Amino acid sequence: MTYKIYSTTIKLPFFLLLLLLVPLQVQAHNLWLNATDFSPALTGRAGAHSKVYFGFGHKFPVADFLDKSKLREFQLIRPDQSKMDLEAGNGGFLATPLVLKKAGAYTVSAATNTGFYTMYNKNGRMHHKLASMEGLENIVLSLYFENYTKALINVGETADQDFSTPVGHNIEIVPLENPYLKRIGDPLKLQVLKNGKPVPFCQVSATYVGFSDQEDYAYSSKTNSKGIATIRLLNQGQWIIMAVVREQAPENLKDKCLEMKYSASLSFGVN
Repeated sequence: MTYKIYSTTIKLPFFLLLLLLVPLQVQAHNLWLNATDFSPALTGRAGAHSKVYFGFGHKFPVADFLDKSKLREFQLIRPDQSKMDLEAGNGGFLATPLVLKKAGAYTVSAATNTGFYTMYNKNGRMHHKLASMEGLENIVLSLYFENYTKALINVGETADQDFSTPVGHNIEIVPLENPYLKRIGDPLKLQVLKNGKPVPFCQVSATYVGFSDQEDYAYSSKTNSKGIATIRLLNQGQWIIMAVVREQAPENLKDKCLEMKYSASLSFGVN
């Protein structure tokens, strides 16, 4: 699609047009989890060992560093659904060791601090600010954001529904089938929930590490009226699935932002 601007004196429509043209990657960093081993072997008393580390930004599998002070949740959910807080590692990608003593389905869940992100034009230049749009002019984009992520760790044999319990994030991707029982080329059914309710007609994007080092996706789908989508597992290795819900800002936030952006990611391995 081609757009033409015929007059530089009509400024407001130009900025409204930019809202349509600004790519997703400049609107707020994405968040996801990686693991050194998504299916670590269980070896007696030593248990199963892996490390999880954060992806943050717009290049897979890692991009920018994430300061641990930005984490407001970082937990290990055991097969019996009990939870244990994790202490993020000190490296740039916050690599955190896991020692898993029993077989079963484990979920690592995390969330960053909520906040505002604003783009605005000043003196002919575009500016980016991790703050609300209060006091600013010539707003191009302003949003409130929440980011959530989960990684599925499989130890030993697990059943088809073992990863299907929601963790309770404001937005999350719930696999309705066990990805560790799938093989290359198989479909995987999942559901997007927001505040515990299905999100209809939500865009779901999926990729595997190695497909691209940019923010490109190998597979794209949309949820149906029940919030359910199906992706096809095209390759082995680590998969990352993203879902984003965008809404107009409610009345009580209209002086701070134009819209709300809720993002969820899900990571797992395919053999």
